[in-house]
Amino acid sequence: MNSKPLPFKKRENPFESPTAVSTPVAAPKRDKYTATMERSLRKRLKIASVEKGVVVSEFIEQAVTEKLQREGF
Repeated sequence: MNSKPLPFKKRENPFESPTAVSTPVAAPKRDKYTATMERSLRKRLKIASVEKGVVVSEFIEQAVTEKLQREGF
């Protein structure tokens, strides 16, 4: 490769935190799935997950867990 310095200065990322150190965390094994539902239900799901501040898949996982517990599974 060319060892000459570039003729311009590399821009800094204004969103990058210089003190942040990312540590890899082992995530539990997860399965991917596909679900179909009525559009109006999916719209309500997306709105509710945004209001709760979680991603849609996490919202669904919480809802399924709660329902399984209520029904004794």
